[in-house]
Amino acid sequence: MADNNEPPQKKPRRSGVPTGNAGEYFVMGELLRRGYDAQLADRNTKDYDVLVGLSTDRALRKVQVKSARGQTWYVSLDKFTAESRDQVTIFVLLGKEVARKPVRYFIVKNHEVATQVRNPANWRKYAFMRLSAIEEYEDRWDVLFA
Repeated sequence: MADNNEPPQKKPRRSGVPTGNAGEYFVMGELLRRGYDAQLADRNTKDYDVLVGLSTDRALRKVQVKSARGQTWYVSLDKFTAESRDQVTIFVLLGKEVARKPVRYFIVKNHEVATQVRNPANWRKYAFMRLSAIEEYEDRWDVLFA
């Protein structure tokens, strides 16, 4: 018989690594499908996840990928400052593991959505971005080289 005085057990938090990896691979596939040159950065590369280029230009653009299964993404505040003005982020909405809907992509220049970042008072370095803040950027692949 269980002791009723014991506190309820917390469920261990699931790792975000599979979600992050899935998002990066989905972005890679979509970029290649659309005719871009693209390659994944080495694991844990600071500041970007994918290098993207046009076949007509040798310059590569560093792109951050943020993946989520729900409609909120967790972000670093420093990615939405004046110094990161032209940083491009691709927000990937994967959905649940059993989802039958396609993956969705939202391509933004960080400065265009910086005012939409929500930073709770007790969070120092991190914040979150809601789907409603970036919905107008769905499938805006033109932003990559605008």
